[in-house]
Amino acid sequence: MPILDRHILGEWLKIYLMVLGAMVGMLTISAIYNNFQDLLEWEVPLLPTLEFFLMTAIGFLPVIIPVSMLVSLLFILGHFHKNQELSAWRAAGLSIFRITRSLWAAGLGMSVLMLLLNATLVPFASEESAKILAQYELRYRQAKGEKVMMRSQGRELFYDDAASDPKRIWSIASFNQYSGYALNVNIFEYARDGRSLKREIVAESGTYDDFTRVWTLRNGREIVYRDGIAVPVSQQTFEEKKFYDFADENPRLMALANEDADDLSIPEINELVKGIRGNDENRRQLAAYEVRYHSILASPFCCLIVVGIAIPFAVAGVRTNPMVGVSKSIALFALYFVLNNIFNMLGAKMILSPLVAAWAPNLILLLYAVFLCKKIN
Repeated sequence: MPILDRHILGEWLKIYLMVLGAMVGMLTISAIYNNFQDLLEWEVPLLPTLEFFLMTAIGFLPVIIPVSMLVSLLFILGHFHKNQELSAWRAAGLSIFRITRSLWAAGLGMSVLMLLLNATLVPFASEESAKILAQYELRYRQAKGEKVMMRSQGRELFYDDAASDPKRIWSIASFNQYSGYALNVNIFEYARDGRSLKREIVAESGTYDDFTRVWTLRNGREIVYRDGIAVPVSQQTFEEKKFYDFADENPRLMALANEDADDLSIPEINELVKGIRGNDENRRQLAAYEVRYHSILASPFCCLIVVGIAIPFAVAGVRTNPMVGVSKSIALFALYFVLNNIFNMLGAKMILSPLVAAWAPNLILLLYAVFLCKKIN
């Protein structure tokens, strides 16, 4: 690698690692403040506690990496300009692209790294941190004999299975996806037209076996109604009963369907899209998740956009006031997220295809950044 490239890349990398470490530290301190009291109360051992905070810190990386890149690039480019290094390099006949090519390479490398993190390590870290909270909270509450909704991953679920025949609506007061334990399960089964109630099942608790795909409900009753009339024909109470006709209604899929698309990872979106049976009523719901899927794949390349908007504004802004260029670059970075939200909304409403909605903001800003760099070259 030429000396100039090594110098620029080395100076930037030192600042970048400092900024990245500071931001990870601040967000980890915030996580400690929010969760440490619960971890103490639930008597979580030291090693799982450390693992929880490590996994939490890893989950911050997709947000921290591009922001740290922007801050470090603005700082180091401003430093080069203040010391007249950029002026000297340009006076020697080097173009802006030649001077900053190591930074473009770093942006591409960070994009690939973020793509790998989003596809593998970050979903795993988020899953593990949530699992630690869920497992120890469940043990704590079971030891005390409590039957209350758990804070960690205890979700209230409402699920309308539009594709089932007969049509079923589920209402679960609290479901923990890591323990598989559900509280206050209510199932309403209608005729295919969705009007005539055929059966109602109410249970105090229940579990779903992923291997056998069987629901086991406990302490409940099953009421069968006459067709077309909400008049009970029979009523049966049970202490424990297995239901084999609900095999396709996996509570984990229900939990994912109740989440905002922005809160799901690539594996979770894949699981949801494959698990929900396709029909016209589900297409609009799935559109938001498909947009999110492509957005996760496209978002890592914002690191290249960061390089493209930091270079021209950091260089040109110094001619008047350094803060002018910094402010413009930050405003353009904020515009990137605004465009992302607008295009994602259009994709979720099926006005644009998920692929176009996810990639268009990246292409627009990247082309604009390249134009700015050529303009000052």
